[in-house]
Amino acid sequence: MSRLDEAKTAPLSGSLGTLVSGLDLRKDLDAATVAELRALFLERLVLVFPDQHLSPDEQRALMRHFGEVEKHPERPRVLEDSDEEVVIITPAAGVSAVWHCDYQPDFLPCGICSLNMVETAADGGGDTIFVNAYRIYESFSEPVKRLLDGLTAIHRNTGNAGRNRDEAWFPLVGTHPETGRKGLFYSAHHVQDFVELVPEDAAMLLARLQQLTQKPSFSLRYHWSPGAIAVWDNRAVQHYVVPDFAGSRLLYQVTVSADLLIPLPDYEAPSESDRAVAASEIAPR
Repeated sequence: MSRLDEAKTAPLSGSLGTLVSGLDLRKDLDAATVAELRALFLERLVLVFPDQHLSPDEQRALMRHFGEVEKHPERPRVLEDSDEEVVIITPAAGVSAVWHCDYQPDFLPCGICSLNMVETAADGGGDTIFVNAYRIYESFSEPVKRLLDGLTAIHRNTGNAGRNRDEAWFPLVGTHPETGRKGLFYSAHHVQDFVELVPEDAAMLLARLQQLTQKPSFSLRYHWSPGAIAVWDNRAVQHYVVPDFAGSRLLYQVTVSADLLIPLPDYEAPSESDRAVAASEIAPR
C-alpha cells in the first residue's frame, strides 16, 4: 500500500500543479509511494507539500527519490557544509522577478527543482508563478509548430558569474524522456535568439513566446505558507517570483539532474560552420 493513499491531493490550477496534503515527508518513502508521486509529478509538473518544515538534509533526502542531487552555480549563496547542494534564497541576494528556468554550473538546464519555504514574507507577498511549457507549444497552429520544431534556441547566461560558460544551444522543441510528451524548452530570460532566423523574425517570435509565457491560463500562482515545499519539472516549467514584498524571506533550493528533452527525429542540429557564423553575426540583446 502506498502512503499516498493516506494523503489528499487537489489540483492547484487547470494547467498544472497538485497540492499533496497529509503526507509526512520526514518519514522514509517506500518504493510504491515514490512511484505514485513520480507519476503524479510527471502528469502535473508541480507538486506542493504544505506544512512539512523540512531541514536542508531532509530536503536533500526527499530529492534523492527524484534523482542525483547536483551542485548549484550560485556558490556565494550555498548553505555551509552542504557540498554546494543547498542554495540559500533571500531578498539580499536579489529576487528572481523574471520568467526563467534554472541551470546548473555547465549552463545545462537543471532537471527537477525544489524550494523549501522556511520563512515567508511578513506582508504576505512573494508568490511564485509556474508556467506550463507544454501548453505554450500546444497553443500554436500546426504550421507554426512545424517552424518551431526545427529551431535552435540560443540561451545566454545573464548576471551569474558562477556558471562555466555564457552561451548554450538547445533545440527549442523536444520530447520528454519519461513521458514522450512534446513541448518547448524555453526560458524567457535566457533565450535571446534562434540560429535559423534572421534578427527581425527572431524578435517577433521572442515577443510572442514572452507574451504566451505570461498568459494566466497556462500558469499556476502559488501563495506560500511556512513549511511548504514545491517540486517542479524544470524541463517543462518556467517560474517567476512576484516582487511585491518587503523585509525578510528565506527559502532553500535543492535540484537534481535528469535527462534533457530528446530532440525530434527530423531536427537538424546546427553545423560547426553555422555556429561560427552565429558567433560572428549575432549580437547580444
